[in-house]
Amino acid sequence: MAGTGGLPLVLVGAQEFAAVYDGPARNTAQWIQRGVLGYEEAVIVSGRAYWSLGTAVAFGETTERKKTPNMDVVEQLVAEQAPGRSVEAALQLRAVGSLPIVGVQEILALTGEDPTKAKLITDAVNKGVFTAPDWRLSGSPLWLLPNALVGLDRMRERPKSRPLVVIPEVQKALEERTYDGPGSQILTGQGRTKERREELRKQAAEGAEG
Repeated sequence: MAGTGGLPLVLVGAQEFAAVYDGPARNTAQWIQRGVLGYEEAVIVSGRAYWSLGTAVAFGETTERKKTPNMDVVEQLVAEQAPGRSVEAALQLRAVGSLPIVGVQEILALTGEDPTKAKLITDAVNKGVFTAPDWRLSGSPLWLLPNALVGLDRMRERPKSRPLVVIPEVQKALEERTYDGPGSQILTGQGRTKERREELRKQAAEGAEG
């Protein structure tokens, strides 16, 4: 996790949300499908939902059969993301209205890059060129927007690197939480499959041109 003193918010994705109740990630999907868990208290980043840890812990009191959170898991999440912060303080924070958070899709949109070119960013992260993710949740990297902008600056400064110029309008939309571009909507399983087919189609077309 980036930054000394911890992150401003302890977040959970589908995997971590379910783990708070000692279950697999599919439990979160099932709660959403049954309508007992929604996205009102979530932030949507790169097509996935992320909730504050406080929302996840409070969820157990809202179900027909009350669920008891595993506080060992809760304490571990706080220690990983906000070391030194008390669990009580961490549970008071909510994702909605927090600082802007972005994933790979939003970073690509910031620079006008094709949303299927995730490898452009992930390779830069793996090589230590791009800023390390602030969070890695449910298998996905997330950044506070200012830290992502630093990462783009570092990529531009690297010799022979591909110039990635930030689009001011997209940055402003992300800062003001009015962004509605790639990654701003939840992708269903069908949507992800369609997106993958489109990615493969474009790769095949590029190969034919080459």
